[in-house]
Amino acid sequence: MRDSLAMVSYISLGHADVRVELVAVTPTGPYRLEVDHPEKTIVEYFDTPFAALLRHAEIEAALSGQSAPVSATPTDAS
Repeated sequence: MRDSLAMVSYISLGHADVRVELVAVTPTGPYRLEVDHPEKTIVEYFDTPFAALLRHAEIEAALSGQSAPVSATPTDAS
């Protein structure tokens, strides 16, 4: 059992469920995002929980065949 609190959610793809877990490695970060797909596990680290949640939204959109959320789409700063 882990000492830290985690946010766990599931993405239903119809044929499979994908487990997504977001955990603060320390109270102030970094934040670990783990995506457990039946075919592969992806683990990424982020400086903020917001960045991790944006990535969660991107992954969920990609797995479900939808376009990325507007807030997660990169913009041209020039």
